[in-house]
Amino acid sequence: MKRWVLVAAALAAAAGALVIATIAPARLTLTPWSDGTIPGGLHIHTSRSDGRSGPDEIAAAAARAGLKFIAFTDHGDGTRAPDPPAYRSGVLCLDGVEISTTGGHYAALDMPAAPYPLGGEARDVVEDVRRLGGFGMAAHPDSPKPELRWREWTAPFDAIELINPDTSWRIGLNTPAWRPRLRLFASLVDYPFRAPETLASLLQHPADDILTKWENLTQRRHVVSLAGTDAHAKLTPRNADPGDNRWSLPFPGYETAFRMLSVHVRPDRALTGDAKVDAALILHALRSGHAFTAIDGVASPPSFEFSAVNARGAAQAGDDLGVGGPVTLRVRSNAPPEFTTVVWQGSRVLSTDHHEQDFTVQAPESPAVYWTEIVSTGRKRQIAWIISNPIYVRAPEPAAKLLMRPPASQSASIFDGTTNGWRVEHDPASQGTIETGKSGAGSDLQLRYALAKEPSARPFVAFINDRPTGLAANDRLAFTIRADHPMRISVQLRSAEPPGERWQRSMYIDVVDQDRTVYFDDLTPVGVTQTWRPTFSNIHDLLFVIDTTNSRPGSSGHLWIKAAALQR
Repeated sequence: MKRWVLVAAALAAAAGALVIATIAPARLTLTPWSDGTIPGGLHIHTSRSDGRSGPDEIAAAAARAGLKFIAFTDHGDGTRAPDPPAYRSGVLCLDGVEISTTGGHYAALDMPAAPYPLGGEARDVVEDVRRLGGFGMAAHPDSPKPELRWREWTAPFDAIELINPDTSWRIGLNTPAWRPRLRLFASLVDYPFRAPETLASLLQHPADDILTKWENLTQRRHVVSLAGTDAHAKLTPRNADPGDNRWSLPFPGYETAFRMLSVHVRPDRALTGDAKVDAALILHALRSGHAFTAIDGVASPPSFEFSAVNARGAAQAGDDLGVGGPVTLRVRSNAPPEFTTVVWQGSRVLSTDHHEQDFTVQAPESPAVYWTEIVSTGRKRQIAWIISNPIYVRAPEPAAKLLMRPPASQSASIFDGTTNGWRVEHDPASQGTIETGKSGAGSDLQLRYALAKEPSARPFVAFINDRPTGLAANDRLAFTIRADHPMRISVQLRSAEPPGERWQRSMYIDVVDQDRTVYFDDLTPVGVTQTWRPTFSNIHDLLFVIDTTNSRPGSSGHLWIKAAALQR
């Protein structure tokens, strides 16, 4: 017995020494001043997907942490009607969705239920969210997990998640360096003593390549920068189902996550207590970029303002300012004197080594994008404590010239008023038919489909036009199409050699006739193909596909196609 007591004492002493050596400093308590912002949390998962708790319990945790609003973004396809804005425990709760795409995850707010499942290519999901009036954020763009990492940088997403704790921990776990791995191990011991500080100490600065991509985009358009807690409040085995909490650990808890970081938004006016009105104010501020990110596990509560003035007027973070004489940038904060404020001009440091709480920086007259971060220098580990949104100084731009492809010089119809050359493929449990009908003065193809009800059947219906001589003489497909309900279909090319390889482009279809053109150089592979682009002489099948990427199992419908032609 004595031996075991000594062993236990030695282990306790070792654990105590490890805590003393590795524990993060206690967060600094600051004296705030009113900066007009409201703290909140974004990217939160509830028990409706893979989080531990329901909205009421999470809101209560947010209230204890001092947050005033939170946004749930449970995993889904956008077809669930979001809960209306509501105050729970005094916290304004917004309801959104995190959508999985082939190019990463996209978190959307302020959007009604989608008329069909959102999914597939990232560019299509961004397009659908925008059409539905939503506000979308490219989530965890630097995640080391490929299926999570955002990769579609040409899509016009509204915002980017520059800081995500889940990403930081994954980076630390996957790095070959021993220090980040040791820090992760030590955090398990330190967590019970200083939970928010321990989690904050694990946060990674936004990756240089992600910052560069964001800064390059801001030269052309507004891209809001935000942070998400990505809160689930549980650790689970790799093979656990999303809603299964039996083998999970309640770590890190919601309240701890909310005390670790926050997003501060600056609404146009004070909140009213009316959930619907206040939600509109918060969402407008987020869309406008009137927000900054704060790591509260380092120092709290934060106060911060970033503004600019020149001969053309004044602007705050998130706003445009016309070019007109030199620009005076002003930074105000309640940062501790040992913290360092850096003012950036795009990806270049404009001014640094500022320790004052209120200072100005002079910038030239030329167009530029400015943003600010405050770094926790003087602490055991330096962390970007505050990251602002940009101020965009822009010159008046001439009317943009739309990039248009040259009109087709040749056109060959693939529909002669009959079903000749057309056929249907489908899984054994689905059904599809092709008929012809009258359409005004002409005729059209009438395509009916009914997908199998069982997802395990991998339901699909494909309407196929045979092209036995290939498509080498063409570079596009033009057609007029409508459906009996809003939906997405996939236009695909399938090769005869190598057999079965496919390339596709998804299309939104409405209930009224719309002209559509699919350019073949815009298609992307379906699954694994030997080449990124098809060899068009080997393409013998042109397909219009309905599957469960954007349609539910068991769904059915009717499409009409007319004036379909291959062109070049």
